[in-house]
Amino acid sequence: MAVFIVESDIPELTPAFMRLIPQHMDVVQRLFSEEKILLYAVSEDRTRWWCHIEAEDEAEVMEILAQMPIMPYMRPKIHDLMFYNMAEIGLPKISLN
Repeated sequence: MAVFIVESDIPELTPAFMRLIPQHMDVVQRLFSEEKILLYAVSEDRTRWWCHIEAEDEAEVMEILAQMPIMPYMRPKIHDLMFYNMAEIGLPKISLN
């Protein structure tokens, strides 16, 4: 499996776009639970979006993105990564002393 960074500008936040947000976030949460999405971020000014997706190839990334209700409004750019490192986050280590 490879990791891909997907980025896009966010279009004007029209009422039609905003109505899709709750359904979109449900899909994002499902994709997190399926471990297909590793990171999801939106800039503070709501003009830019990033997503890290684990997939076999760019075609699978497109299949994953197609599940997201806001994708018809977005113009995603997909970047294949040579490597992907991140800090381990989880439960603190237990000390027996």
